[in-house]
Amino acid sequence: MSRAIDSRPDVAALDRQHESQIKTIRSLRGAYGPNLVATSSGTEKGTQLNNLVPNWNVGVILTWPIFQGGLTNGQVREAEANLEVVDSQLASLRIQIRTQVDQARLAVRAAKASIGASDDALSSARLQLKLAEGRYAAGVGSIIELADAQVAYTNARAQVVQAHFNLSNSRAQLITALGLR
Repeated sequence: MSRAIDSRPDVAALDRQHESQIKTIRSLRGAYGPNLVATSSGTEKGTQLNNLVPNWNVGVILTWPIFQGGLTNGQVREAEANLEVVDSQLASLRIQIRTQVDQARLAVRAAKASIGASDDALSSARLQLKLAEGRYAAGVGSIIELADAQVAYTNARAQVVQAHFNLSNSRAQLITALGLR
């Protein structure tokens, strides 16, 4: 399960969204403290172009917004709610991945079991066909019995092919569920 969860790009995207939301909350909580702004500018002024005087301005502004109508509180609560949404999406996705992997794993087991059963059915159909051919060659069996045995043998071979296809399909679903595509 951990391999499937680690290799899925949709899980990685939600993990990044989780980290982003945490950083957003941390950033919004910074608005509770003071803001310090430093400014500086420089100009040259004068009445003649060849006789300009440099002027420098430097300033520091300290502001601490105490009342903003609960804006910062609201923004922090909204960001925390968004974090809970991302976390619930991530939990839901992990459950979905676990279900997909379990279903694919069980489908592989079932397909392997059906291959054994279809191989046994093919062996039985092959034996029935040989017996029907022998009875027909000896003049004891009818053409209908031989045709029925041939149809049963052909159907058994088709079941073997279908069982192998189902196993391949189940393996492909397992690879997809594991995120290895």
